[in-house]
Amino acid sequence: MTSFDFLESSAEASRPLEIYTITQGSQIYRYTSDSFEVTVGSYTWEAEGIERGEVKFGPEARNETLTLTFPATNRFAAAYAMSASPERAEVIITRLQRDESPTFNTQVVMYRGLIASAVFSQDGATVQIICRTREASASRACPNYSYMGMCNHILYGTGCGVNPAAYNHIGVVTAVSGNTITVDGASGQPDGYWTGGYVKPTAASDFRLVIAHSGNVLTLLLPFDSVLGLDVQVFAGCDHTLNDCANKFDNVQNYGGFAWVPNRNPFNGID
Repeated sequence: MTSFDFLESSAEASRPLEIYTITQGSQIYRYTSDSFEVTVGSYTWEAEGIERGEVKFGPEARNETLTLTFPATNRFAAAYAMSASPERAEVIITRLQRDESPTFNTQVVMYRGLIASAVFSQDGATVQIICRTREASASRACPNYSYMGMCNHILYGTGCGVNPAAYNHIGVVTAVSGNTITVDGASGQPDGYWTGGYVKPTAASDFRLVIAHSGNVLTLLLPFDSVLGLDVQVFAGCDHTLNDCANKFDNVQNYGGFAWVPNRNPFNGID
């Protein structure tokens, strides 16, 4: 038996390789920077020309970013050419030793982080995927509740309490044009009903914000990669006013704003 620790500490015998597991919702991508595909257990990691920056360790490492460079033809990276998905992707880099016995018995996670952005090279040949550790992402400042007329709650969130199952519609996408899609049956609600809500394919966990609704046509903040002919679920939107909270969702008891804030500033008399 040849142990992982022995191989790691040997200048001559060490033959490491790295595998990259990228999880985005229900979709999982598996790649290795090795020249050949790698099978570990029941899964196979596809060979890909990935380059990465230095993985740093220590107390300050969590504030550093890690850059992964993919060919622009890579299936996962190429999706960022259309738009940045609202659903965050997690990257796990695992280090193995080729000659360990039993084979790949030890798998050391050397990096775990979330994808923050993607930058395409000017010639369009490569994509730089910028990653941040989960600790760095969690330590960013979050906005506090504000004293304002509009509701502070996130629609369908825990503070809001509205059940999305009661305010949605499932229909097939019959047409796509840029960031607009036509959803069969969306016209069953008055224009604007879906504005401020979101759309997600029923067979996936990706979603897009709806910024306008007219008839069966929904205008999205960002386009989908490909949804033509698929079933999608559309969830009602909210304008975060007391009127929508009361008349659309019957949810006044959970309204998270201050509806009666005066328009005139009592200190300077300015509206």
